[in-house]
Order: sequence, then C-alpha cells, then structure tokens
Amino acid sequence: MAFRVTQETLEALEWPKVVELLRKQCRTAQGQTWLAEAEKNLAVENSTVTAPATSATSFRPMTPAHLFEPTLQGLRARLRETDEARSLLDAEQAPPLGATADLNSALSRAEKGGVLEVGQILEVRTTLEILRQTARFLKRNAEQAPGLAETSEAVREHASLEKEIDRCVDPSGEIRDQASAKLASARREIVQLSSELQQRLDRYVRNPEISRHLSDSYYTVRNDRYVLPVKADARSRVKGIVHDASRSGTTLFVEPEAVVEVNNRLKQAELGVAREIQRVLGQLTEAVSEASSEIRSGLDALARLDLAFARGRLSQQMDATSPQVDEGAVFELPGLRHPLIETSECVANDLRLGDDFSVLVLSGPNAGGKTVSMKAVGLAALFVRAGLHVPCEAGARVDAIEHLLADIGDHQDIGESLSTFSAHMANLARIVGVAGPRSLVVLDEIGVGTDPGEGAALAQSILEALADRGARVITTTHYNLLKEMADVDPRFENASVEFDPASLAPTYRVHVGAPGVSSASAVAARMGMPSDVLERADSLLERDDRKLEKMLSELATSRAALAIEKNQATRMRAEGESVRDEYRAKLERLQERRDELFLTMRKDLDLAFKQAHSEVAGVIRELQRGPSSQRAAEARSELQTLKGKTEETQSEAGFSPSTRPANFEPVDWQRAGAGDPIRIQPGGVGILESLPDRRGRVGVRIGGKRFVVSAEQVGRAIPEQAGAGPTAEPQRVRIERADSSNSAGGLGGGTITCDLRGERVDPALDRLAEVLDRAAADGCDCVRIIHGIGTGALLTAVRNFLVDCAYVDNFRAADQDSGGEGVTLAEFA
Repeated sequence: MAFRVTQETLEALEWPKVVELLRKQCRTAQGQTWLAEAEKNLAVENSTVTAPATSATSFRPMTPAHLFEPTLQGLRARLRETDEARSLLDAEQAPPLGATADLNSALSRAEKGGVLEVGQILEVRTTLEILRQTARFLKRNAEQAPGLAETSEAVREHASLEKEIDRCVDPSGEIRDQASAKLASARREIVQLSSELQQRLDRYVRNPEISRHLSDSYYTVRNDRYVLPVKADARSRVKGIVHDASRSGTTLFVEPEAVVEVNNRLKQAELGVAREIQRVLGQLTEAVSEASSEIRSGLDALARLDLAFARGRLSQQMDATSPQVDEGAVFELPGLRHPLIETSECVANDLRLGDDFSVLVLSGPNAGGKTVSMKAVGLAALFVRAGLHVPCEAGARVDAIEHLLADIGDHQDIGESLSTFSAHMANLARIVGVAGPRSLVVLDEIGVGTDPGEGAALAQSILEALADRGARVITTTHYNLLKEMADVDPRFENASVEFDPASLAPTYRVHVGAPGVSSASAVAARMGMPSDVLERADSLLERDDRKLEKMLSELATSRAALAIEKNQATRMRAEGESVRDEYRAKLERLQERRDELFLTMRKDLDLAFKQAHSEVAGVIRELQRGPSSQRAAEARSELQTLKGKTEETQSEAGFSPSTRPANFEPVDWQRAGAGDPIRIQPGGVGILESLPDRRGRVGVRIGGKRFVVSAEQVGRAIPEQAGAGPTAEPQRVRIERADSSNSAGGLGGGTITCDLRGERVDPALDRLAEVLDRAAADGCDCVRIIHGIGTGALLTAVRNFLVDCAYVDNFRAADQDSGGEGVTLAEFA
C-alpha cells in the first residue's frame, strides 16, 4: 500500500510549515537533521513523493517519503508510539534526550583510523550517558509504553567505555594523570623544571648587576621558552639567545645561557606530555571505533524516540487526539481545527466525507473559511500518514488513503504559455486521470477563470467523473449548479460556511447538509462599496438567481436563530445536570452519614449486648455454686429472653451481631447481578440490589429494608445459607436425651449428652452452663460431656467448671469404650 502525493500538493496544503513545527519539538541533533533534510527535499518541484512499501518495523533514515508510513500496520504502530509518548508527557514523564551532539563526523573519523580530539571524546561520553539513561527510562516505563520500550533493544549501554573515558578525561577536557603513568611522570618533571627555571630567573631579576639592564623586573615566555626583558642597548651585558623583540624595538627577550639547558629539558618534557596525550586519545578513539556501530544504532533509536515525543508534544500543543484508522476512505472529523491557526482563534467544525456521500460541495461567502476547512481535511490525511494526532475532538476516523491530490491556488505558468484557467484545467486533467477509490481530492473553486456557465458545467462533469472513479472529493464553489447536485445525485452533499446577516461578517462555522449563500453584495458593502452600485447589481440579477439567493439567505437566518436556541438549550441542560449532580452528591453524603450512624449503632449494641451477657453469665455461675438450681435456670431463661430481644432489635435495625461465618466466600462481581442471594458480613442473608459503585458500595435488601454496604462485607450465599434468616447461625452443640438402658458407663436414670467439640473455651462453658441448668431442672441423673482431648485446654476448663458447680455431686472420665478421657460424666446429687 504505497502513498502518493505531489510536492506541489504538499506546498499547497502548507505541509512544510507542519514539518517545521515538528522540528521545533525535537530535542536531538539527529532528529532535527532528519526533518531538516526532509524539509529541504520538499523544495524539489514537480516531483512525486511515494512512501516505499518496506517493513513497518525496520528503521529507515527520515526523508520526505519516510515521513509518511506506507503500510496500515506501520501507520498504526507509529500512531501507537505517538499515543504512548503523549500519555507519558501528560504524566510529566519524558526521556533525557537533550544535549546529544551530531556524532556522524566523529564516528566516521574513528572508523577510518583517525584520532578524535578531546572535545569529540567528551561528546561521545555525553551521548553514551544519554543512551544509558534513555534505555533505563524505556525499561522503567515499559508497561505504560510497550511500543516505545521496543526501541530500548537498539539502545545499548556502554558502561566500560564510559568508565574508561571518565578515567582518562575530566569534565573540562583535560587528560587526567591517571590515564598514563608516563603522562603523570612527564607532568611531574615539567613542574620540577619549571620551578627550577623560575628560581634561576628570580635570581637574575634580583641581581643588581643584571636588573639594571632589564626593561622590567619580571621574566616571561616567548616561543615556549623562559626569557628576560633586556634593554636593547644592553644586549651585550646579558649573554643568551634572543627570541623576540618588543614592537618598539627597545626591549629584547633574551634566554640567558644559564637556563638554556633547563629550558631544553622542559621542552622535551612538554613534548613527552603531548605525545602521551595523543596516545591516550588514540586508545580512546580505538574503543569508540569498536563501539561505533552500536552507537550509531543507538543514535538512530534516539532519533526515532525523539520524533515520537516530538509528535506527542505537537499533539499537546494542538490539543489533538488519536483517530481511528482503517483501510477505507472515510473521514469523520468532529471539532476539526486547522493546525496552523492558533487554537484560541480557530473555529472548530464537524466535517465528514466518504461514508454516505463521496463529494462534499462547500459553498458560502468569500473569506468565510471554506478554503481553510478544505485544507484542514487534506492536512488530516497527511497527519495520519505521518503518525500525528489530528487536531479534532475524540472519536475521529481518518482512513489511510493511498493518493492525495489537490488543485489550490493560481497555476499560471508564463514560461509554458499557460493562463490561469489553462493551468487549472491541465492539473484537473492529471487528477481525473490518476484518481481512484482510495484517493482524496481537494479542489478550490473548481471551474473558475472562464465563462461561469461553461465553468459550472465543466466543474459538474469533473466532479461526476471523480465520483464514478470512487474518489473522495471536497471542493469549494460559488456555482449554484453544483449546490443543486445534492438534490439529484446521492453521492453529493452540500456544506456551507455561516454568514451573520446582522453583522455582515462570516462566523467561520461550517454546516454539513445545506448550501451556502455567496453574499457577494454583503461582502462588497462591508468592504465599502457605494450603495447605488450595490442596488444596481441587485437589479441586474436574474429573477431565479434573486429567488435562490433570498431563499438561501432566509435559510441561513433561520439556521442562525436555531443555533442560538440550541446554545440556550445546551446551557440550560448543562445547568440542570449541574444541579442534578449537586443533589446526587448531597444524597450520597447523606447515605454515607446514615451508614456511619448504623455502623456506630451496631457497634454500640454489640458492645452493650456483650457486657450484659457477661454480667448475666457471671450471676448465673454464682447461682450455680449456690443451693438454688431452680433460680439459676430462671436466670438462664431470662438471659435467653434478653438475647432474643437484642437480636430482634438488631434485625429490625438492619444488622446482626458481628460474627463472620467460617464458610464466607467473596462474590465474583463479574458474574453477579441484581436479585442474587448473598451473605452479608455481618448481617446474615439478603438479596443483592445493585453492583458496586465507584466507591465500592453495593445496595442490599435484608428483611424488607434496603441498605448500602461495602462490597467487602458481601459474600456469596451457599445453598444452606440461602434459606436461613438474617440471624441464622450454625448449631455447634448437640443435645441428646438417652434412657437408662443406653446411658454411658452403665449409669441409671436420664442422661443428657452435650457435645462441645470444636468450641472455644468461653463459649463452650456458657453452653455447658445452659445444659447443666436444663438437666437440673428436668431432674436428670447425668450429663455426658464430649470435649475430646486435643491440647487439653477444653478438658481442663470443663472439669474445673464442674468443681464449682453446685448441681454436680461427682464427675469422672467415661469408660474407655465410651470415650475415655475425651468424655466427662457429670453425676447429679
């Protein structure tokens, strides 16, 4: 799927300006270079840019052709990169791409065996650091940006090379002493020799016999040699070598004989330092050369990443959105804006083409925005091919067309003896010849420049030919003949730019579905045309033309009035929704407060019940130790009555004692629905009324009343729970009555069995006290208590309790065949 567009079309749509905007958003030299080359190549006249059908995943140099993705797969991949970059930028996350130099010449020099300068070495070092930081950035954001993270595979870290450069070169560009033992030794020698020279020269300067022949009391350096400033007329008084003279000639710079040898040794040491520095730079250059291939790949990956984030920044700047892209030729562009007009000044319009009609005829007054809107559609097609977000509202669709054609502006060519109309027709002939089903054709003022009647007929014929070839066309016109096409050909649709009849000025709003009025007289009046001229022009219009213009003008006025009413209705609706949201928020706050109060009440009731239960249980135990078993039984009965009333009160309030069942299972909210039986923790069994809201709360119904509870409190109702009441709880103690013939251990009289296995100590003793009360009241002879052995805690607690119980005359372990130590027989007096 190749993409074709002429350079002339790109210029007509002002695409180079978009490329420049994109270039300004780049952060790397490589990214800017690619786009600069692309922009330069766009200047080639009368050539056709064709995107080559290469692999969507292969990386290519950025040229004008490669600005546009050739395949649908590659196009979607590039848009995903833009999506990911925009997402990271919105989260204030960006890769460290700045300060990367253009290393092409440095790497080429290293590969050819040359030695890099220390500044180039530092540029390589900076680039390696950026590569390392970028690779880690991509890996850190791989989950949010998986497409961009694939780029990290080409961004290799070169830690050893970084360390070697840091070992040898400091940030200011000086070669460190630690880079070479010879270098360090030579530098120490230079320090020593320099000190020795300065001391000798100091003695010359301080010597009265010498100093009186000097121009100044100092020594200096000429031609890398230490010298004294000797007066020219005293040259013979200071023996040595003359290296230079002052501009006036009155001073000679002489190297005294006594320091020549030391100066020579100093020069040799300095040459040794220079040679060793070159050797160190040569070693570093060799290391750079070995890594140059991976560095180039990393730089290409950085440039690709830079362009993705440049597209993301441009998306932010234009407040653009990511469109749906398919292999058809459909354009759905809600709130489309021209990308080269400031967002605050640009009027957004809803435009569509290619779904239920293939030719959009855009009419209306001059300077009303027709051409701007038409160009915006053409640029939207280019934006998608380049992987750019489109400046429109969310929900846009821009299909990947194969051919973009345009006829905009004046094509007059004096050199070719072509008039404006002739050049216009020549271009339209080429367009008709190449347009096809996957083509978008953008035509400005089709058929102008000749007799209006002939021009309109020719324009209609060209548009019909393009529609026959399956092309999608958007054209501007003032011809009434073209405006009438929508009434006779379903492939055509009208659109108009709005004109305010009150102010006689365009509003730049586009309405699809109705033709526009040219309003030539109104525009002329606004430009200062005398009224008598306008009246004469109106009288010259044919009756049918005046009737059509009047009808269209009235339609425009009605449409403007409807737009005002629509805006008022929209504002009122927004106000109503705001009030609704406000009251909904208040209701939610009241419900939250109610739930908080219920929770507090439940906690208070639970605490009061536990305290009362503890107090009454204590009284009962005291009574059991006394002589009145009947009174203990009565107290136990009162306790049960109190408990029943408390539970009834809790049930009426919509909750029950907070005991969580052991078989509590959470709800699968993906499968749950209103009406499902559920288990509320705490609260028993109920019916689910609504799924979790954004705060994680659900509506439930318990005992005919509706409550809002946390979703974490709701569990799945298992079959045995579904039929239970809201206060149902498992029976954990079994009470049986046996006759004397079946009594354990051969005891006579009635026997009650109390099974405490699995109970905790405190609840088990409460249950045992209740059974003993009942046994004493019924006149039983024995209570068979099954507690098991286990850790021995429950066994010990039961027997200690029986020691203090006034009912029990004696207790013992059961026979071995009846349970042994796991069963205790409590015998009554």
